[in-house]
Amino acid sequence: MTRYMLALGLALTATAGCGGPVKVPLGANQTLSDDYEKVLKAFTRHEETYEHFESRVFVDATYFAPAFALAYAEQRQERLGLMPNEAKVERERLVQRANGEARFFLFVVTNDFFWNDLDRKNGTMRSRLIVNGEAVEAIKITRLTDDALQDLVPLFPYVNPLGRGYWAVFPKQEGKAVQLRISGSPAIIDLKWSGR
Repeated sequence: MTRYMLALGLALTATAGCGGPVKVPLGANQTLSDDYEKVLKAFTRHEETYEHFESRVFVDATYFAPAFALAYAEQRQERLGLMPNEAKVERERLVQRANGEARFFLFVVTNDFFWNDLDRKNGTMRSRLIVNGEAVEAIKITRLTDDALQDLVPLFPYVNPLGRGYWAVFPKQEGKAVQLRISGSPAIIDLKWSGR
């Protein structure tokens, strides 16, 4: 992979999901808007790190709070052409799951591809929720295959060929704020969602 391709991919990632932190309904079962792109933007955080002008790690993370899970289910229903009874079951399943766990879709681009290993037990990078100053380990982190990741591009437009996608699942946390930390020797990145 040439440095040009890496720079292009990093620039594309940097422009997706940007914007200041928006307060979102972390526990409510209602969306902010009927426009999926607006809801996605509200529940997605983007951070990037550099060292001596060299890019290190870029992360886009979407928090599957119940309100986002509902919007995601409705968008997925349209994309898959689900019948009303199938769509209802899918919506209920996704919202129920969001009420019982803290789930994130993570898209990570690293300067060195070997750093991009959130799913490995003793990898370079790790992911934790920070709750009241204490770190909570993930129940499960699953790296998506290239095929599975490509299927998600219409739902998460910040995905590109230069990174890896993960599902990160943590125990459900109560409170008005959520902080996800991606860290390791290359960088420390904190992503925050505040409730309204």
